[in-house]
Amino acid sequence: MTQHALIELLNDMTLEEKTGQLAQVPVVSCIGGISEPTGPMEAYSLTPELLKFCGSVICDRPVTAEDTANAIRSVMEEQPHHIPPVVMRDVIHGCHTVFPIPLAIGCTFDEAQAEAMGRCGAIEGAAKGLHVTFAPMLDVVRDPRWGRVMESPGESPALCAAMGAAMVRGTRGDGCDNKDRLAACAKHFVGYGLSQAGQEYAPIDVSRTELYNTYLPPFQAAVDAGAELVMSAFVAIDRTPCVCNEWLLKDVLRDRMGFDGVVISDWGDVEQLANHALAGDLSEAAQLSLQGGLTMDMMSMAYLKHLPQLVREGKVSEQAIDEACLKVLELKNKLGLFEDPFKNTSLEEEEKVCGCQEIRQAAYEAAVSSCVLLKNDGTLPLQSGIKVALTGSHADNGDILGGWSADGCYPIETLLQSFQKESRVALTDTANADVILYAIGERQQETGEDASKTKIELTAEQLDELKRLHALNKPVVLLLFCGRPLILTEALPYCNAVLNVWFPGTAGAAAIRALVMGDENPSGHLSMTVPRSLGQVPIHHDRLSSARPFKENSGFVNRYIDEVNDPLFPFGYGLSYTTFAIGEPRTVAPTVVEVPVTNTGDREGAAVVQVYARLRHGRLMQPDKRLIAWQKRTLQPDETQTLTFRITPDKLRLYDAAGNAVEPEGICDLAIGDRSDCAFNAHVVF
Repeated sequence: MTQHALIELLNDMTLEEKTGQLAQVPVVSCIGGISEPTGPMEAYSLTPELLKFCGSVICDRPVTAEDTANAIRSVMEEQPHHIPPVVMRDVIHGCHTVFPIPLAIGCTFDEAQAEAMGRCGAIEGAAKGLHVTFAPMLDVVRDPRWGRVMESPGESPALCAAMGAAMVRGTRGDGCDNKDRLAACAKHFVGYGLSQAGQEYAPIDVSRTELYNTYLPPFQAAVDAGAELVMSAFVAIDRTPCVCNEWLLKDVLRDRMGFDGVVISDWGDVEQLANHALAGDLSEAAQLSLQGGLTMDMMSMAYLKHLPQLVREGKVSEQAIDEACLKVLELKNKLGLFEDPFKNTSLEEEEKVCGCQEIRQAAYEAAVSSCVLLKNDGTLPLQSGIKVALTGSHADNGDILGGWSADGCYPIETLLQSFQKESRVALTDTANADVILYAIGERQQETGEDASKTKIELTAEQLDELKRLHALNKPVVLLLFCGRPLILTEALPYCNAVLNVWFPGTAGAAAIRALVMGDENPSGHLSMTVPRSLGQVPIHHDRLSSARPFKENSGFVNRYIDEVNDPLFPFGYGLSYTTFAIGEPRTVAPTVVEVPVTNTGDREGAAVVQVYARLRHGRLMQPDKRLIAWQKRTLQPDETQTLTFRITPDKLRLYDAAGNAVEPEGICDLAIGDRSDCAFNAHVVF
């Protein structure tokens, strides 16, 4: 449909139709035809007359292609202009075939893996009749107590930006109107990961300088990559909730970042303005949100029920309604819904696509690449002919998908089932084993939204069992399942090897077995720092400089008196079954550095060479060290490759409180290595 035709449609719509396009209702209210709401929806006093105007449905439970087709048909039949609804769902790390959690995808340091996850999730989601995914989640995360760290690519703004842009590219392809693609919604805008004490839905406090330099860049990358929607965060900036924050949604997102799509609230967030004592009722909440720049109201029914009356009372202009409604119509037009409202809504297509071999293979490769080898004394990989005991809560447990995996295909192959296929080792009990694989960690229900924790280490029972296994005087390999970095300080002495497998997804068991047996070589590097103790939290590689930097054997400096400053495992850390030597960097131009990397071991492996930077002088405080670039390269034994890094000014650019750019000048020191605590060993000049 042309833009002119869209505007003609808009001008022909009634006020109720236009405001209805700004509302999202649950898919269950439409699947069987629009009828009198029951259950939770009844509390909103909805009627079939209101429901028929809805512009979008949210799938808050698993759906089939038949479900979405029925919902679309029900709305279109009742809607006066037969406008199709846009169907949305959280496809966070895969759909039917579940990929590793995004925090683990960040550990791949490989944008191709992030793009593959977005592409495969979109293919399966589109086959179920979805149009939009609420992904990627681009909160920069530093506090592992927060359950939603599992949804983020990690603690580095640069890594989040690169991986987020790749996820958007994979999700939408060369256009979200394609039958096997979805529109992407970047969330949560902005600062949600700063929730105080890591507690879900807690307030945040952040300066505008930090927003510009740390928390906004991933969203800018997603917008530049083509994200069609942005979701506002549950938190407030400058004591104004993001859902109605005019400075944030208009001045920053629209004017500064150039976003021209739909801004949608998180679940029920408009209604929650009353909890902040900012809105006296749902009508006032609707008024504040629309005026603040929110396009679509997810699941509070404030827009659906109250915007028409607000216009009639002169509290909201019809022009503002028209502008918002046009954004929704433009989204539907981008999706191709006016020409083909149903797209892929056939059961035949769903069964053909979902769980196909190509997508399962991509999930397997992502799981292999995302596992991080934290410790190894040579116990891994396992040798052929030995006897192996597989024990622990996750040894024969299919709950290895992680949070936000409601569409995951079941049953899931367990580690035990996978190792039962392994002919090179014999499974036995711990008493008779040569090596013990101890598979433990968090339950997948302990991760994701509403899963904040104050204890982020192994349980007392798990630790006691680990000590008992260690006392058998046999090598113990810890296979650690988790959705956040877990503190392993007390556990490490009792382990010969530790493989952090996160929640690896549908193909996770096969990937872990391949890594343990040496068929695959670990190449993951931590996308989030692992603390040594809870008192260090929040801890991350790019903390701002201190007025009194830490010095050995000194007082009145930046330190603890009862704990060292260093984390247990730094950001960017990861071991391999081979070894790498990163040679002396060489500056070949004022802002170009070359560095040789050599595989010094006896097998193929992938090195992740990371570049950290700090200007010697600047007009704003800066991190002591921050990630600005990286390359992942596969090398054969004794092979050397020379990597070239162009340190362009945009990688070092900072922003002041007004959002003005502060360009880098002078000497910039670089630390080039395979982990964030590598030493400074090069410099460039701007």
